[in-house]
Amino acid sequence: MVTKEGRSSAESNEVTEESKISDTGNGKALLTRQNASPGYWLCVLLPIAFISNFVHGKRCSELDSTQPILAIAAIGMSIENFCLFGFMFRKTDLPRKILIAFVPGLFTTLLYKILLQQFWKYSLLLGFATTFCYQNTYIRILRGLPGCFSYGEAAVLIQGLILFLLNVILKIPDILSQNKNRSDFAELNVIMMVALTHLLGVCWLLAVAKIFRKPSFFYTLMFLLLIAVTCVPVTNPIPIIVMVNFILKDKVRLKIICLYMILVVLTVLTVWWQSGIEEKASTRVRKIFHIFIALVYVPGIIYQCSFLYIATGVAFSIFTVIELIRICNIPPLALATRKAFATFSDEKDSGLLALTPFCLLIGCSIPIWISPCPCGDTIYTKDIPRILPLLSGILTIGFGDTAASVIGSKFGRIKWRGTKKSLEGTLSYIAVIMLAIMSLNYLGFVIMTPLKWCIAVMAVLTTSLVEAHTDQIDNLTLPIIFYTIMNIS
Repeated sequence: MVTKEGRSSAESNEVTEESKISDTGNGKALLTRQNASPGYWLCVLLPIAFISNFVHGKRCSELDSTQPILAIAAIGMSIENFCLFGFMFRKTDLPRKILIAFVPGLFTTLLYKILLQQFWKYSLLLGFATTFCYQNTYIRILRGLPGCFSYGEAAVLIQGLILFLLNVILKIPDILSQNKNRSDFAELNVIMMVALTHLLGVCWLLAVAKIFRKPSFFYTLMFLLLIAVTCVPVTNPIPIIVMVNFILKDKVRLKIICLYMILVVLTVLTVWWQSGIEEKASTRVRKIFHIFIALVYVPGIIYQCSFLYIATGVAFSIFTVIELIRICNIPPLALATRKAFATFSDEKDSGLLALTPFCLLIGCSIPIWISPCPCGDTIYTKDIPRILPLLSGILTIGFGDTAASVIGSKFGRIKWRGTKKSLEGTLSYIAVIMLAIMSLNYLGFVIMTPLKWCIAVMAVLTTSLVEAHTDQIDNLTLPIIFYTIMNIS
């Protein structure tokens, strides 16, 4: 723990240090989020989470063959981060910089060769392509979006982006094959991957060609994106028909959709009401969205995992389009989105991006996205209760963080040293999550053995301390930490 004076001094040193970063490419400085520490430790979260998948991987009937490749890629990108941090803040000569730049690619190549027994050419291509693309993307995004992320937050998000693209590339043969024997989840996975790849291409196009930011071009581009997502023949029949058939074949799924539509209406009404009173939303008002998202994910994971999986992709796409409208100032919706952003933004939304809502969605979804078999038959098997790790985002953000914020802001008296967080908030975080796990156990959705209780308590205590002391975006960090620890069980 550090004092406020010590933290202020550290922040001043960080600002001074940032001003020295000018040798990473074209001389532009990398400016990180204000009032946040660098968060270097975040760059190991995704690699450790992928490694933890192998604890239960052999018991998963749908273990994806790309998982080992993605895990090694994540390790390589983490090493790339540490090497990048090493030469950004120290004066090093050109030969050492070249050596450091090649170390992550070489190490990743060796992992592919030794652990996966890949050919040398394939290992070299995969190892160096992954690390070089990651390094280039990392620096470009930090420069292009100054003040949006800490170094660690950028690492997690960009690692996820590169892993997604690598996963798409590895699955191109499966996508093109249009295998009729694919399960419903496999079909939905293909649709989501292709749709998000198209969306990523649109974002890149808007970044490099300003002409597409004009309203007529922008909405034409969005229309073409919608046609591509729904009608490109990556499945047989086309995606829109696959989706309609999937939705209509299950009455429970239709009830879940009705629930989701009600929650969407309530969300819009909440934003409209708070924007109308022209006051900054308080912490307790913002936590309403945490409750809404909990009502989406809990029944979705328990009863309709495959549908929730594709719904997260749809929600992410809608969030991205709305954010593009706000950033590019596209009428007629730009004014409303800017007003909503000004009303609900907090101190962590210091840059161009509305980072908090994105990280809320990503944090709740990431356990489903990175799990090797999130919606296979084993999720409902009593011997392998996978529901608890998949609920990591909801337990930590929807329940724990909401309780800590509401109770802490209203009743918090004893403050953790050097932070604004209170002991009362931390205790409520622990109590609410443990109560939620006890309820799941009582209702039979998970079977908790003494060992699993010990691991669950370890996960809750660890994330509660992180929530109390970190100045990084907890919507992003807490779910990954909880998921990793729960995978041990």
